[in-house]
Amino acid sequence: MTSRMSQGQLIAGIGAVVLLVAMFLPWIGVSGPSVPAGITLPSGVDTSITDNIWKGPTLDVYLLITVIVAALPVLLALTDSSEEFSFVSAATFLLGAVAVILIAAWLTVDFPDGADRKYGAFIGLVAAIAIAYGGFRAMQEEVAGEI
Repeated sequence: MTSRMSQGQLIAGIGAVVLLVAMFLPWIGVSGPSVPAGITLPSGVDTSITDNIWKGPTLDVYLLITVIVAALPVLLALTDSSEEFSFVSAATFLLGAVAVILIAAWLTVDFPDGADRKYGAFIGLVAAIAIAYGGFRAMQEEVAGEI
């Protein structure tokens, strides 16, 4: 089953799964209003708010498309319906590279003022890098197979 997948496709597929999981993790955190003096909160009450990428910018739609394209060769190989799709590796690399740029820009330039960057955003960035690298590696393997 996995013998039909190249190493690059496998890296991109694992990156796609990690990115999909990371999209449900907290990406942004905002501290809530401070509690007035003299008021005590019950134990376990937190005034901070965390959110994942689904409730934020439209970056979620692009990342979902990237996950689907990166996972496509793996899904086709697992179902033994894999055909030669030379454009999929190039599309995976291109979408992964753009995802890295978009996430990095969102973390630096577009990030909301007063908010905290949470671990989900950094896991998503690493997963996007893995998708781009896997797509690049799969392109190299396809070219090496043709020579």
